[in-house]
Amino acid sequence: MNKWFPFVLLAIIFLASALYLHQKIQIYVQAYRLSSSYNEYNELIAKRDYLMYNFSKEISIARVNQWAQREKFQPVSKEKVLALRPVEKQRSYEKTLARLLDRVLGASTTASTALANEKE
Repeated sequence: MNKWFPFVLLAIIFLASALYLHQKIQIYVQAYRLSSSYNEYNELIAKRDYLMYNFSKEISIARVNQWAQREKFQPVSKEKVLALRPVEKQRSYEKTLARLLDRVLGASTTASTALANEKE
């Protein structure tokens, strides 16, 4: 046992130092990611401030209010949802065809609905 003790002790010390070094590297990696995202955030804030400054110089709040009253602008309420691409309703003959395929061919329901949904 005395023969293996120095090697075991050396292996334990090596593994502990390797784990410690790995943790330190991970801390530096996370710090670098945090600082880079913080720099990107500061750049976006600077761009926003620049755009707001130009906008405020070009257009006054009074002109915006006049436009809103003239156009009868109403802000959207929280309950309303904006649909950019409305989904078309499935045609009745496609549903009928899917049912017919299900009955005649003995296809599973998922296959027939997949055939009906393929048109969408």
